[in-house]
Amino acid sequence: ELAARRKVLLENNKLLEEQRLTQRTQFDLEMMNELGYCSGIENYSRFLSGRGPGEPPPTLFDYLPADGLLVVDESHVTIPQIGGMYRGDRARKETLVEYGFRLPSALDNRPL
Repeated sequence: ELAARRKVLLENNKLLEEQRLTQRTQFDLEMMNELGYCSGIENYSRFLSGRGPGEPPPTLFDYLPADGLLVVDESHVTIPQIGGMYRGDRARKETLVEYGFRLPSALDNRPL
């Protein structure tokens, strides 16, 4: 993914973004190899969990039994916040990808 993204950035004459993304990704890989984790490791969750592009990440619901019961107090407040949380997180990550701070796969790690 890094090689493909670097190519796109270079074709669009975004040299700073290409350099930033390359350094960040290589540093993250070094940290994961040496320490087993890195800052922002959740942005690599698609690769660590073996999911495909666009496939949703696991959530709490994946770990509840099929006949489990979840009670959401103040649901009239909670439910709209979930949508807002998703849109805010998405906008932030799109900016990080656009300016070379993260690989596009970071968009696949999202709340609910």
